Amino acid sequence: MGGGNGAKSKTKRERNATKTTKTGNTSQLGANLKAMSILCTVCKQSFMCTMAEASLRQHAESKHPKSSFELCFPTYAKA
Repeated sequence: MGGGNGAKSKTKRERNATKTTKTGNTSQLGANLKAMSILCTVCKQSFMCTMAEASLRQHAESKHPKSSFELCFPTYAKA
């Protein structure tokens, strides 16, 4: 008489538990904060460095209609 599915599942969980123990900091929050490198100078809202120019222009037009795109994002350089 062999072991049932419960025994197989238990041994697999134990084997995977030893295999997948992570060491160190596994949080992505620090990397996300560092990536927030584009800053709107009018409202000081930060944007990720991967943000497309179209999205930044949309922010400038909708939030600051009296200000230009260049005034909102003077450090934004086209790649």
